[in-house]
Amino acid sequence: MGKIIVLGIGNRLMMDDGIGIYLVEHLAQLNRTSDVSFLIGESDIDYCMDQIMKASVVIIVDAVFSNSQPGELTVYPLAQLHEYHALDISAHNFHLFQALYQYTESIKGYLIGVEPFEIGFHIGLSETLSEKWKTILQDVSQSIDKLLEMESGISR
Repeated sequence: MGKIIVLGIGNRLMMDDGIGIYLVEHLAQLNRTSDVSFLIGESDIDYCMDQIMKASVVIIVDAVFSNSQPGELTVYPLAQLHEYHALDISAHNFHLFQALYQYTESIKGYLIGVEPFEIGFHIGLSETLSEKWKTILQDVSQSIDKLLEMESGISR
């Protein structure tokens, strides 16, 4: 398998919209393998697309409204993102996800969406997601391992 990246996107200044950044920063510190790069893209679409185009597999972690309970995960194959209208609800995902749609044939990967509780002007997560931090971190870590296992056929 070639270059694998886990990319955290969002905005730290918008409460739970920054959950992807916080999770990937923490997972980078725990990274047990050298074959996975954990990167922070925030809302820099050009940087994100540059990194994504260099990867053989990309896993994006972001806050996504999916009508789930706060902190729950939803995994979307990137090739099918255009089918989910709910992904249009964000200040940054319109551009990145629309850009990804142009490359659905060449980009292989997934979006791990974490249901936010609140998005508003504030640095840091809402109290609701902060209380669920350990569970969310564990769920995202396990989801990444399962997705990479599916892609490589190798148990992590």
